Amino acid sequence: MKHFYALMAALLVSTASFAQLPSGAAAPDWTATDLDGVEHNLYSMLDSGYTVVIDFSATWCGPCWNYHNTGALETLWEEHGPDGDNTMRVFFIEGDDTTTMEDLEGTGGATQGDWITGTGYPIIDDGGAIFNDYFGAYFPTIYTICPNKLVTESGQITADAHAALAADFCSTSVASPFPATAYTGELVSCGEGQWAATAYFVNFGVPTINDMTISVSFDGAAQPDVTWSGEMSSYDDADIDLGMYSGGGELVYEVTSINGEMFNADEYSSRTVDVNSATGATSLIEVAITTDGWGAETGWSITDDNGNVIESVSAGTLANQTDYTWFVSVPSVGCYNFTLTDAYGDGMFGSQWGSTDGSCAVRSYDDNIAYFSTIYDYDGSYDMSEEQSGMEVLTMNVGIEEVSVAESLAIFPNPTNGATQMSFNLAEASEVVATVYNLVGEVVLNRDFGTLSAGEQLEVIDFSGFNAGVYLVTVQAGAETSTLRVTVQ
Repeated sequence: MKHFYALMAALLVSTASFAQLPSGAAAPDWTATDLDGVEHNLYSMLDSGYTVVIDFSATWCGPCWNYHNTGALETLWEEHGPDGDNTMRVFFIEGDDTTTMEDLEGTGGATQGDWITGTGYPIIDDGGAIFNDYFGAYFPTIYTICPNKLVTESGQITADAHAALAADFCSTSVASPFPATAYTGELVSCGEGQWAATAYFVNFGVPTINDMTISVSFDGAAQPDVTWSGEMSSYDDADIDLGMYSGGGELVYEVTSINGEMFNADEYSSRTVDVNSATGATSLIEVAITTDGWGAETGWSITDDNGNVIESVSAGTLANQTDYTWFVSVPSVGCYNFTLTDAYGDGMFGSQWGSTDGSCAVRSYDDNIAYFSTIYDYDGSYDMSEEQSGMEVLTMNVGIEEVSVAESLAIFPNPTNGATQMSFNLAEASEVVATVYNLVGEVVLNRDFGTLSAGEQLEVIDFSGFNAGVYLVTVQAGAETSTLRVTVQ
């Protein structure tokens, strides 16, 4: 089981989103009530001089359970909590809101054991919103937060190591502006038009950012510096325009000054983005997906250059470890984007969780249902939240436009594992040929029905012995051609 979480929208669409809240960032405030009904506010505790340790865990998480059973945080609580030297506070925050009280008690269906018995420090249930605010990506995630509100990921260490890290980090950490960025602009250059480069910034630091200078280069050539001014307090954000460009190339941008002072950009305040040229394609687009063990996380869309959705499948609709194929006919020549998303942020890299990897391929086909180009190809071997690939549709598939024959063409039953009936109407007597293609464009069956009279027709196509999968049935009736998809089970 994996935790479903949602990062800030701008970070989800980034080519390099934040994996965790970075060390040295300001801790987001929170108020929550523990299982005993006691309310806790983070900033109140920090203002009182306490160092706070947070264990973001989930009841179903094996590594979380193993660390919990070391007793490290219980020891930390006993030695440095209210009954010890009273310098620290410790919290267990259940970060998956789908788990239940029974799971915490060890009797539910998504638990490693009893998390409550023997735990003296406060337990907070339904802490998913807090976990999201800290950009949580995995369980367990353990943070140490200093009285100056700065955070560091302390991890699964002993009680003594926690105490030593807190003493060192809290005595040396200095509050400073902390701009983190995610690229939110276009990733594809298509045709002769220009594309927009934009970036999202958020201040993870304590001091307010009033102005920034951002250096930009594209395809190795320096561009004019971008300046921003305003008021960006802790966790305030801003969308910044980085200019208009044409063609593909490497876009690099980084913060070089903050509040009039020089700033050395780090991994959070700079980005390198590859903008690719769109792939030439036809109007017949195939999207083929094999899901991993968490198919509900996967979604996709095809949009035009104005952002209008041509076809899409939302997350939450696909089954696990299942093959899917869709054929999309885009309405005109021009520029389109294919976008693949994963709600968890690990792509279809299922093997890292004990499942199988998924895959996604997007191709275009010509009038003869023959392969024309590959627009996108993902083998499920790496994590991702979102990827885009552009296509420049150069030709329309005139031959498969659904005209009069298509208005009446039907095949049933569909899906099938044997004989099907194909019905259609002919406006006039015509020679009729049905051709069945597999998804690599190979002809697997050809039926010549000869010349049929005008009117309603009913013919049989037998799919017995075909391998399971999706096939295209193209019906040529005189000068008209129509294509339908048939699934063989």
